Amino acid sequence: MMNQIQSLPAANSNDLRYDRDTDPLSSIPLTMLETILPTASPDFMSDIFDFFSLASYNWIFRLTTVTFAIISSTTYIWSRVLHYLSLYYETSITIDSDDPIHTHVMSWLAVNVSTRRLQARTAKASGYSEDQTRVMEYNASARDGKFHLIEWQKFTKPEFEPHVGEHIFFFRGRGFWITRNKDDSLAQDQLISGNQLSINKSEYIRISCWGQSADPIKEFLQESKSIYLTQECSKTRIFRAKEITWSPRWYCAATRATRPISTISLDESTKKALLRDVNEFLNPKAPRWYANRGIPYRRGYLLHGPPGTGKTSLSFALGGLFGLPIYCLSLVDTGMTEDKLLACFGALPNRCIVLLEDIDTVDISRRRDGSAGGDQGKGEHKTQMTLSGLLNAIDGVASHEGRILIMTTNHPEVLDPALVRKGRVDLEVPFGLATKEQIVNLFTIMYSHDYDDEEQGDEIAKEKLIAAALRFGDLLDADTFSPAEITEFLMVRKDDYWKALRDVTQWKEEVLAKREEVTKRFRELRDKRG
Repeated sequence: MMNQIQSLPAANSNDLRYDRDTDPLSSIPLTMLETILPTASPDFMSDIFDFFSLASYNWIFRLTTVTFAIISSTTYIWSRVLHYLSLYYETSITIDSDDPIHTHVMSWLAVNVSTRRLQARTAKASGYSEDQTRVMEYNASARDGKFHLIEWQKFTKPEFEPHVGEHIFFFRGRGFWITRNKDDSLAQDQLISGNQLSINKSEYIRISCWGQSADPIKEFLQESKSIYLTQECSKTRIFRAKEITWSPRWYCAATRATRPISTISLDESTKKALLRDVNEFLNPKAPRWYANRGIPYRRGYLLHGPPGTGKTSLSFALGGLFGLPIYCLSLVDTGMTEDKLLACFGALPNRCIVLLEDIDTVDISRRRDGSAGGDQGKGEHKTQMTLSGLLNAIDGVASHEGRILIMTTNHPEVLDPALVRKGRVDLEVPFGLATKEQIVNLFTIMYSHDYDDEEQGDEIAKEKLIAAALRFGDLLDADTFSPAEITEFLMVRKDDYWKALRDVTQWKEEVLAKREEVTKRFRELRDKRG
């Protein structure tokens, strides 16, 4: 067989030449070619046939190779040029997800940047800030006037923001690009709880632009911050400490509409004195004034009174009035220790409110001699902290300055004197049961309209409302009911104040009778135990 292969005639290079006489395309009549291509001559058409013949494929391969080499070289050169340009002529600023600026930027991007790569999320709006257009659409579609959550959710539109990756946007005629990165890694403290490790899901964004100055990016950050805070000025942000680890962090647990200070049932002179004191403390000149006199720049208030008198409500109203975030801290958390409490206080920003509710329920805050409290001390919560640890966090050597500490209690008489001494508690605000003036004010607030409607808000309607409020105040005894009790009664009848006037006498008798019954049972139990 090898002999047969060797006996085959060698292929002559001339045999690879294009033979016009044997090519099937040559059988096409010239008249037809001239009809299709009027300007084509026989020699021209022959050159075309030669170009597409098998012999010309080597030339096409060489052309492809050269083209690929040019593209590869150009790409490499361009990448190196971009590298050196970014190295010497690109400016960038990186923002961590834990910083409030991250929220400002992402909020601006969600509204102003159009991109094909988006991340969708369910819109979370509080009950105080629903979109009025959405409310009107739902009310127009509601048939029987009954609320249905599924029907309401149909009018909720998702929120969109740029997804992880690089996005280009323009601000004031200048081009920027933002790179959004996410990193899921073990937390630095690597707290081991059982068999689980604490995972730190962090995110950071990098904003870049051409130029050797970061001023354009700084202007963008300032603008996004200004827009965001303008939208949030009517809300109060509430922060809580994350799961107590070796490195506690604060997170925004909720936002709520600011509560008007006028809705707080408190003696007007006491309220004015408190507002004046807080305003003086927050004045930008105050830190230097405190420093020049060697006084720690912090303020403490103790709100005390019966349950339901508005102690916590006043804290939120102060936050809304002065635009201060509220940091709620519980001393009875299972993992709370003295070191972690110090870390929480150390992570506080300047000019904020720290709220410690029901401080009397914590055993460390009570009188150490046991001379006060009686049976009230049986329900206190046990904690891993000591009174000295709490005092060091409040005003120790390394304690944080610039914050307002508010403590609430129902029983101020059982608190340890060291906790409420002057310097730690600068002002005590007593809360009592509703006076006649407060009862009238609660009635007026409840039945005032939430919208500016001339027909609803005319002078005649206002005069009738004031007269009804005064009548309501005459029907209730002063210093007998808490503001919370009165508000609860009015809430059930919020659409008809005439009904409230008709029912208030019967309600008063029922509440007083129930109190008498509870007091009687308590005395019987005490006598049996005694």
